[in-house]
Amino acid sequence: MRDALLALLLAGGTLSGQVTGHSGKHTVHVALWEEARFFEQPAQTARFDAGVTPAFSFTVDGGRYAMSAYEDENENGSLDMGLFGPKERTGFSVPFHKWRKPRFDDVEFTVAGALADAGISIH
Repeated sequence: MRDALLALLLAGGTLSGQVTGHSGKHTVHVALWEEARFFEQPAQTARFDAGVTPAFSFTVDGGRYAMSAYEDENENGSLDMGLFGPKERTGFSVPFHKWRKPRFDDVEFTVAGALADAGISIH
C-alpha cells in the first residue's frame, strides 16, 4: 500500500478508506496528521459511533501525512495509555510494530492525488 501511496502524482485530492479490526461495539476515532503537529493537534478527524462502518474521507492538499485510528473501548473520548503503550486497539495507515511511540517518519505517506484505498487496520 505504501508504494501505491508514493506513486501518486503531486496534487491534492480525497483520501478515503475504512478502518478494519474493530469490534463494532465502540466508537472509532480517525485522525489525519501533518508533520508539524504530529500527536499534538490532528489536521482533520472523523468519529464513528458503535455499529457504524468507519469509512472516512478527508480532502487534502498534496503533501506528507499520517493517519491513525483507535477504538474507544471505554467511550471516554481519548486514547488510554498504559505503561507499555495504548490500552485500546490502535493502528496507523502505515503499519507500525515497534516498542516505542512512532515518529512521523515511521508512519507517514505522500498524498499526490485522490486515494480511495487508504485503509487503517487496528489491533
